[in-house]
Amino acid sequence: MSTAAKLTFVSACIASGSLIAYVHYSQAADRERLHEGVRRDVERQRLKHLAATGAGNEIVPVENPPGTGPSGPQLQS
Repeated sequence: MSTAAKLTFVSACIASGSLIAYVHYSQAADRERLHEGVRRDVERQRLKHLAATGAGNEIVPVENPPGTGPSGPQLQS
């Protein structure tokens, strides 16, 4: 085999390998972008559901408000 044929064969193999690697990388990146869109949609639906049910407007009770002890309100004598 001549040197030119060997060089052509090696360059074709490198080009093919590079193209295959690029396509695999591109597909993986596209798949991740699509999945990120699904994650955003799920989060948007969850927030929409919370807003519709009013779950985001809950009043959280305080453990021990001022003027109360561990056993409840303290009465002054």
